[in-house]
Amino acid sequence: MTGRALGILAVLTVATQLGGCATAPPLESARLDGEPRSVVLQHPASGETASVTYWRPGDGYDPAAMREIAVLFRDRRSDEVIPVDPALVDMLVELRQRVGAPPDSPIRITSGYRSSATNASLARTNPNVAENSYHMRGQAADFSIAGIPPSRLAEEAAAMQRGGYAMYAHTGHVHVDTGPFRTWTPKTGEPRAPQILEAQARARAKAQALAMKHGGGKGRVQVAEAADKAVKPGKPPAKPAEAPAKSAVRAAAPDLSRVRVALAQVKEMPVQKPAKR
Repeated sequence: MTGRALGILAVLTVATQLGGCATAPPLESARLDGEPRSVVLQHPASGETASVTYWRPGDGYDPAAMREIAVLFRDRRSDEVIPVDPALVDMLVELRQRVGAPPDSPIRITSGYRSSATNASLARTNPNVAENSYHMRGQAADFSIAGIPPSRLAEEAAAMQRGGYAMYAHTGHVHVDTGPFRTWTPKTGEPRAPQILEAQARARAKAQALAMKHGGGKGRVQVAEAADKAVKPGKPPAKPAEAPAKSAVRAAAPDLSRVRVALAQVKEMPVQKPAKR
């Protein structure tokens, strides 16, 4: 059996053992030479390390080594493990080589595989988390290498023109994946969605309470418009406008059509969606 066939068989074996899916290994497209491929991966929060030779000439990808890599990449919330795309591991190794880091330099994986539940939870508070992230397929990694600026890693990822990449300056890591070649500008890493949703709920309740209490009028329309402006995505939620004085309420003639317009405007307030990455 040829080395190419053995390599494919090894990947199929580890995929069967772990019960997941990964893209076909880049046996033809990898820019690595014919020497054995080794990698040192580290989870910075726990200090856990995997140091393996995962590919050898004539044998291809080693199932036991790929299993060890998958365990380090696991979802840290659920402890779920799925196979990691061999093309992703090759990409990380090639990036390490391109920036001139020593072979034993740990590649620090801050985020590897994410279960659907973990990804959904993160997407609710982080605008940089995509709903259908490649992290959920074992095809993405957020990583850094000690002593190497993230901008340098992103520069080399761009030069490789293989898979997605982006630099996150606020955390000091780079994202790479084995999806289509592309990049994007990350948004701020500060969680904003909960505050926006809370402001929307307050504004909606305020406007509805005023409409129910006073039965309409120009003052209620102004309150609804102010609430709508206060919760636009991307800006800190502002405090909803105060209700008009009671004397002004008595002077305003009831206008149910305006009340309906106000409520419709409040219900249609935009809700921030996460960026697709």
